[in-house]
Amino acid sequence: MGARLKMKDLEAATGVSREAIRYYIREGMLPEPERPRRNVAYYSDEHVLRIRAIKRLQAEQFLPLAAIRDLMRNADVRALAEGRGEEIAALMPTMLGDEPERRSLSAVLAASGLARTELDALVRRGIVAVAEDDTIDSRDAEIVHIWGRVRDAGYRDEDGFDLDHLQRYQDLATWLAGVEVDLFLATLATRHSDTDAARKGAQGLLLANELIGAMHIRAAIAALRGAANGTRPAREETD
Repeated sequence: MGARLKMKDLEAATGVSREAIRYYIREGMLPEPERPRRNVAYYSDEHVLRIRAIKRLQAEQFLPLAAIRDLMRNADVRALAEGRGEEIAALMPTMLGDEPERRSLSAVLAASGLARTELDALVRRGIVAVAEDDTIDSRDAEIVHIWGRVRDAGYRDEDGFDLDHLQRYQDLATWLAGVEVDLFLATLATRHSDTDAARKGAQGLLLANELIGAMHIRAAIAALRGAANGTRPAREETD
């Protein structure tokens, strides 16, 4: 049988005041205590666990209580309380803007200049996604816009700039993201508090984008110089 704690015991176990505990209960972040009789309330290990999770998620006041309440509805509360990497990773999309605005597909197509048939081909390859109501999120819309600019610049399938070429970028991005997440779970998630680790991971991802862009240009210039003087090594094909 779990612990039966009085309010003063719960305060001592969590370092949270009774006013805050009562507020969490009113907001649905904690279950109601057991009330065997009037003016008597017993709290359980579940209350301790959930309060510890709330405190971790409030670290540095990063997540508001409304977001914490929503997150705790479906998350592993014990993992949140203990700061496990997988649950910390679940916080990172929020920091990166996990709910981009949705845009009308017709407007995105008009702005990009792409034909619907080409966009459908992007969808079939999993490069972008379109909802049943014919809307697309802003991140995918950006991919469509950039691919439209590629077409406007005169790059065509017959030049090798086809969807197979674009798929290579997608595959490379997927591989790189997997490497980064594995690294995050093995390092930051085990050495920092949950929100601090998630914050560092989100910031690192944005910095990695800048770093990859700079390294890409540098490598392309080196490859061009090598091709010009005949010293560029043969490129190995990957599966």
